[in-house]
Amino acid sequence: MTGWNGRDGYTFDRIMRGLDLHIPKVTLSVIGGAQPGRIAEYLRHAVRGTAGDDGLMQRFSLLVWPDHRGDWKDVDRWPDSTARNRAFAAFDHLDKITPDTIGGQRDPFDASPYLRLSPGGLVAFREWRTKLERRLHGDELHPAMASHLSKYRKAIPALALIMHLIDGGTGPVSEDATIRALAWSEYLESHAARAYASVTNSTASAARLILKRIGELPEQFTARDVYRHQWSGLTDREMVRDALDMLGDYGHLIPD
Repeated sequence: MTGWNGRDGYTFDRIMRGLDLHIPKVTLSVIGGAQPGRIAEYLRHAVRGTAGDDGLMQRFSLLVWPDHRGDWKDVDRWPDSTARNRAFAAFDHLDKITPDTIGGQRDPFDASPYLRLSPGGLVAFREWRTKLERRLHGDELHPAMASHLSKYRKAIPALALIMHLIDGGTGPVSEDATIRALAWSEYLESHAARAYASVTNSTASAARLILKRIGELPEQFTARDVYRHQWSGLTDREMVRDALDMLGDYGHLIPD
C-alpha cells in the first residue's frame, strides 16, 4: 500500500543481517496472474465492506478477468518475436530516460518531477474526469466498484504518460496518448465489472442451490445447518451466509 503512489519512503530493516536500507520514494509495480477463485476471495471482502476491505484490490487498476469458453482449441504457433522485441525495446527506452531528457518539470511544493498534459490532452482528460466524478458521486455504482474506479483518477493519466514516453515523446503528454489511455479505461472498467460481478453472481448461484435444497432443511434453520451438509456449491461458510442474506432480502426467507 505504501508503494502505490511513489510518494512515501520505506525503511527495509533486517537487524539479524545488519541491513538497514531506506528508500526515499518507494514504488511497487506488480504483474502476474492468479486463479480467479483466489482473487474472488479478496473481491468478496471488498463487496462486503468488512474489515478485510483494505483497498488493496482497488489498486490493481489493470485487472483483467478471463473468459469462460465452452470450447477448446489447440494453438501451436511460434511466439510473436516482433511484438516481443518491440516490448523489450520499450522497456530499455523507459529504463534509460531521465526527467531532464524528457523535459520534466519541478515546483517548490513537490520534489517529484512531472510532465503536464498538452492542451488537447487536458481537454479530453477533463471531459472524461467530469463524467467519472458524476458517476462516483451518484448512486448507480456499487460502493466497491466506485472505489475501484476512483483509482482511475491516477491510473489513466499514468497510462497516458507511459504511452507518451514509449512513443518517444517529450514535454507535455500528447493528446493522442491521452485519448488512447481513456480508451483503455473503458476496456479496464469492463473487466473490473466482470470481476466484481463474479462475486455477486456466485452468491446468487448459491442462493438458487439453497432454494433447491430447502425441502431438506427444517422449518427453522441456520447457516450452519446448510453448511454442515457440504452440498455441492455450498461448502463455503461465508458464501452460505451471503446467500441466505440475499434470500432474506428478496423475501424467500424470514430472518429470525
